[in-house]
Amino acid sequence: MDCRTFNGVTPAIFECVKEVSLRDHGTKYDPPRDNKGTATTDVRGIGIIVLSFDFDPNTGSLTYCVTSKPWIVPASAIFDGIGETINGCRKG
Repeated sequence: MDCRTFNGVTPAIFECVKEVSLRDHGTKYDPPRDNKGTATTDVRGIGIIVLSFDFDPNTGSLTYCVTSKPWIVPASAIFDGIGETINGCRKG
């Protein structure tokens, strides 16, 4: 399973990531207010991407793992997009 951990993530940054992901990509976090669960994005014309997420507010680490994705979408592209969103949220 492809996983990546992002460090230096505050609760405010994680909330921002969820908001931006929903607004820009339609990503739904389930359960929406928990620190562990799944994030699902239906990419029109391509398919559904499902990630598990695990946020530890005590250490500031946020780990995503790809549980399913269309073969055409590389995991690196998913993680790069998450990283860009995190960095955007850091800047405010």
